[in-house]
Amino acid sequence: MRPAGQVALRGHAGHSYLPLLIEKIRGCERKTMPSSQRDYLKLLLERYWFAPPVALWRAVELRVLAAEEFSRPILDLGCGDGLIADVLFVGEEPIEAGFDPWWEQLRQGAQSNMYRHVQQALGDAMPYPSNTFATVFSNSVLEHIPDLAPVLREAARVLRLGGRFIATVPSDAFRRLLAGYRERMSVGDLQGAEAYATRVDRRLEHYRYPTPRQWGGMLAQAGIRLLTTRYYIPATVAALWDKGNATYGISEDGKPFYRWLASPRLKKLGYQNWVRRQVVRTLSREWRHLYEMGVPEGGVGAGLLVVGEKV
Repeated sequence: MRPAGQVALRGHAGHSYLPLLIEKIRGCERKTMPSSQRDYLKLLLERYWFAPPVALWRAVELRVLAAEEFSRPILDLGCGDGLIADVLFVGEEPIEAGFDPWWEQLRQGAQSNMYRHVQQALGDAMPYPSNTFATVFSNSVLEHIPDLAPVLREAARVLRLGGRFIATVPSDAFRRLLAGYRERMSVGDLQGAEAYATRVDRRLEHYRYPTPRQWGGMLAQAGIRLLTTRYYIPATVAALWDKGNATYGISEDGKPFYRWLASPRLKKLGYQNWVRRQVVRTLSREWRHLYEMGVPEGGVGAGLLVVGEKV
């Protein structure tokens, strides 16, 4: 018998052993509450020391998600390498299922032992029976999907009646909160601001930024009722994230030194553990107020939490 989380299945639900697994998943009815007291900033800097702005964004994201209740069984839509689930649900039993279209990412997800079952699949053809999951969860995935409607329909199909759809995405304010956009707009350069945001869209492969109202309409068409939305990543944090992508060499026009310093090809030189420790120690202190900063009441942020319920 293969250990849980070690096997990545490439086919569909026709596999002889998959129905047995689904029955076990269906029988798993309990709730998981991530810890809101966990230091996600430090944890993510440990994991993403080579890309600190990514760590900051993800840390704020997980702090917001930690306030949500995840009823089991859980499906991680676009599970990737399992890192986010590993940090968010650390100490919990493995998530029931996760899928992703990218084989290398999925292989790492299987090795993370955070999933009872992982599968290579596309979001518009989820390899699970209808009414299987109590929660479908997706972290920073939906913005990368060109045609989202069939994916939302599939999410609704595999959810049980009353099941929760929980997603984090860039918000409708994302572009205008970028430091590069705001700097150009401050001198009246709308064309330059739009061109800058378009370059960011292209680099990140973002296809859309729906408003909360638009999310309500999109989910309703799929059979999911919007319960709430919540902005996160306030303007100050979004600006630092954007500038940080250049400082740490993440963006194409960024400074290359840190990217070179953190290159996997230089790992054998033995200094990167020291760099990682310095990054974690320094930025977990200097960025603490940014990590804890909320969006002012009535304001907007660059990220959006979307929570819905299958009806």
